Amino acid sequence: MKVHYYKFLMLFFFTCSMSFAQENSISGTVSDDKGLPLPGVNVLIENTNRGTQTDFDGVYTISASRGAVISFSYVGFETKKIVVGDNTAVNVKLIASSSELEEVVVTAYGVSKRSNITSAISTVGSQDLQDFVPSTSIDNILQGQAAGVQVTASNGRPGNTAFVQIRGVGSLNASTTPLYVIDGVPIPITDNTANNNFNPLAGLNPNDIESMSVLKDAASASKYGSRGANGVILITTKKGKRGDAKIRFISSYGFGERIPDSFDLMNASQKLEIERQYAGLGIEAATKLPGAVSTPEELQTLIGLDTNWEEELLRTSVIQSNSLSISGADERLSYFLSLGYDKNTGVIDRIDGFERITARLNTSYQAKDWLGIDANVSYARSATDLPRDRNNVQNPFRALYSYNPYEPLFSRDAQGNVLLDTKGNPVFNPTSTSFPIARALLTEQESSRNLLVIGNVAANITLSDKFSNRFAIGLVSNRFNRTSRSLQGGVLDGIVGDKNFPGTQTENYALDFEYNVSNLFSYNDTFNDVHNLSASFLLEYNENIRTDLFADARGFPSAEIPYLDVSAEATNAGSDEDRRILFSQALFLDYDYDGKYIASASIRRDGSTKFGPENKYGTFASGSLAWNIAKESFMDDSFFSDLKFRASYGTSGNQNIPDFQFVELLGFNSTYNGRTTGSSLNAPNPLIQWESQAILDIGVEFAFFNNRLSGVVDYFKKNSKDLLLNRPISYTAGDEDNAIFQNIGEVENRGVEISLNADVIRTEDFRLSLGGNITLLDTEVKKLINGQDIVRGTFGNIILREGQEINSFYLVEYAGVNPDNGKPQYVDLDGNITETYSDSFQKIQEGKSPIADVEGGFYTSVKYKGFGLRGDFVYRSGNYILNRQRAAGEFIGNIDSNLYTSAFNYWKQPGDTGVLPSPRFENTADQAATTRFLEKGDFIRLRTLTFDYNMPRKFLDAIKLESLRLFVTGQNIWTLTDYQGDPEIGIGSAESGEQGDPGFVPGEFSLFSYPQTRSYTFGIEVGF
Repeated sequence: MKVHYYKFLMLFFFTCSMSFAQENSISGTVSDDKGLPLPGVNVLIENTNRGTQTDFDGVYTISASRGAVISFSYVGFETKKIVVGDNTAVNVKLIASSSELEEVVVTAYGVSKRSNITSAISTVGSQDLQDFVPSTSIDNILQGQAAGVQVTASNGRPGNTAFVQIRGVGSLNASTTPLYVIDGVPIPITDNTANNNFNPLAGLNPNDIESMSVLKDAASASKYGSRGANGVILITTKKGKRGDAKIRFISSYGFGERIPDSFDLMNASQKLEIERQYAGLGIEAATKLPGAVSTPEELQTLIGLDTNWEEELLRTSVIQSNSLSISGADERLSYFLSLGYDKNTGVIDRIDGFERITARLNTSYQAKDWLGIDANVSYARSATDLPRDRNNVQNPFRALYSYNPYEPLFSRDAQGNVLLDTKGNPVFNPTSTSFPIARALLTEQESSRNLLVIGNVAANITLSDKFSNRFAIGLVSNRFNRTSRSLQGGVLDGIVGDKNFPGTQTENYALDFEYNVSNLFSYNDTFNDVHNLSASFLLEYNENIRTDLFADARGFPSAEIPYLDVSAEATNAGSDEDRRILFSQALFLDYDYDGKYIASASIRRDGSTKFGPENKYGTFASGSLAWNIAKESFMDDSFFSDLKFRASYGTSGNQNIPDFQFVELLGFNSTYNGRTTGSSLNAPNPLIQWESQAILDIGVEFAFFNNRLSGVVDYFKKNSKDLLLNRPISYTAGDEDNAIFQNIGEVENRGVEISLNADVIRTEDFRLSLGGNITLLDTEVKKLINGQDIVRGTFGNIILREGQEINSFYLVEYAGVNPDNGKPQYVDLDGNITETYSDSFQKIQEGKSPIADVEGGFYTSVKYKGFGLRGDFVYRSGNYILNRQRAAGEFIGNIDSNLYTSAFNYWKQPGDTGVLPSPRFENTADQAATTRFLEKGDFIRLRTLTFDYNMPRKFLDAIKLESLRLFVTGQNIWTLTDYQGDPEIGIGSAESGEQGDPGFVPGEFSLFSYPQTRSYTFGIEVGF
């Protein structure tokens, strides 16, 4: 028995050795028909789940037995199969395929080959996104990447999202934010960021994104009906691909700093000197300041305390990003699993900054030949320490500009020694403001936490070769918590607190829950091999439920116990809930004749609970045509690789308006004799209806010389009608604003978009690519209430006037300084120059608004063997910004604060020109709402510069890795502008004016908001 056992073992090892002997290591290079290497080619052994991909040099290595079939597939090329023989070196050349060359683009409710698309869609792929990571918000990455998409970072605070508009301003009071759809799930994004809101885009890991499609015209966006009025951005996350499991790890570490501005703050010696000069001119506030009352010895002591408040309050930020993903697929199951961690401390010292943890699982399972199941779920947990972003002493960025340089961080005794408290800690200097901001950052704590879950599941049923059905359920749960504390003994506790109840705390909670149920029944057929027809019928139900809670308390026994339960007294509490339901039906039709002549049409009917019974439903339709000229026989010998004309026209609606405007609302916020009382909040308007849009688009797509040069040109005209405006009503109507929302206004956006891309040089070892886009935009107010102007904006410096640009500036015109006496001069409404200032002199500044006339981006990419260098630039021109931050540093009345050195350049004697007004005329000189502080916001910025190196295949084989990439990335490295300050402004100063506030206009003014930052990160990307 023992002998047979050893015989069996010998036979087993012999068989195994024979099997392994038959496995050979096959390697080679995959190239295109011109001999250029192709990176990322899928190399699979048929009838197995084993495979690999070619590296940057087109090199692959795979183990296969003799007689095995290896397939080589790549988008745009015909799949090639080879049978393994005795030769272990196999070089493969792939031939471009006219049928597979088509880029597949994610469109509304499906995908399509780009040649069959009749609408204006811009796409950003994962390869383009690679150079922009790490970035904590995906909408910031869109800037400059797609024509017609205007992106402005709200400010530089870590985790903050951007203002995104597509093809101009589509509304005056309703939301202008586009609809975001992640893997088929509409994402609720509200404009009112101040009211306990968190933008879900900040919870999305950019490393998980496969592509983004921007739907800009009616042919695509109108398929989303009332939610597509501001355009649609479709985000598709990654899926598993056929072959062995792929493990990808990306890690980066870097630092950031505030982008320096052009303001030159005074040092201690300069500030004391200007105080002396102002006092000599009789400026009363200056006569009490150290520069006027100190002895020479005291002045020297103050000069010795010279303090750079930027260094005391700011720091170099630390930026970390880590991402791990595992993906793969076989014949039936595909999976993509990822984990991510991001941290950005921000540039403000003494607070933690932004931190995010993400997880994602995407799966697809072919349960039956006729049934496929898709399931995606993502999780994001983030936390942010929030600085007080307002225009007062609680803002650290205002403090670093306004604190006097002779006031040090810590208090000093008569001998100049730092004072210590009873615990031996340095005592923060209250400064002349009586508000030590450095201490306040520790004691006036504000933090937010957010938990975001996005999930969807879909069943794809193939009923026959012509009929199919997709049933999908998606949900978004967005939970927001904010805690605001003033610790006992803290700065504010000593100013506005109660010594009998030390310490205060406010807790805010909001839950935004939305679910979407849809069913898409589709029919596809081909007649006579040339007539291709598809039709889809959609039913969709969407409900959003939002709950808000808050509670206040005071009197805490310890700063270490941050719970309301231990407070001495609850001071306030409240809650509310909003519900919105949208029910939709839609029909989509697509037809093409042999891929040459293409037509699409859609009609959608939405019913929303935001409108009264008489106007509950809105119908939106679109139609589009395209002609693929390049596929005509007479173009066979043409140098055109692609040439397509297309045109579309359609309508969409905007339901992003305040809730319950069609019914009378009561407010319950006071008591009378111990009982709750109600008061009317608004007069009802049962006729209120959708804001509507009509969009015309005419475009041409082209490519030359085997796609070496390609581009797109679009002309668009977007007319927004029935815009909701406040019409004044009688004081007796019972409305707190004495106005009623009515569909009255009309605006128009029109322009041209141009995108170009070129492979200038493309050889085996070297590639040079260039590309870019530009958008030329004109806006016009077409109709207002009885043709009357509407003055709006945070400070009333924006006007809407029929026939003029949207959001034109409304300011008093500054005429400079009278060289004879130093008085500031202004222009009255009759055009006369006067030394008198009056708010009644405000007039429209024609052609000057915060909206850019020209905007876009361009890039340069160089690759040599494994080395790569890419620079992406963004630019903007034609917009204006009211520089209130410059005003603060030049105002005569701010002499008790630090000033800019430019304040020395004031009028001193007759004949002085190009100077500031004499300090003796403070009352008429210190006026911010004038053209004196209106500046052009034009700029060009090197947004991202990335240098990377992909290790060659020989090295990877030696260390048993699939891929290895090293990279260094810089963001916001260089800016060219004449604007004094940072020209990229979204929020001038939160709480002074921010998104969601009535009349808020992004980019209208600058005023000490969190600045943009410059960062450098170093990273590694490893594939197993």
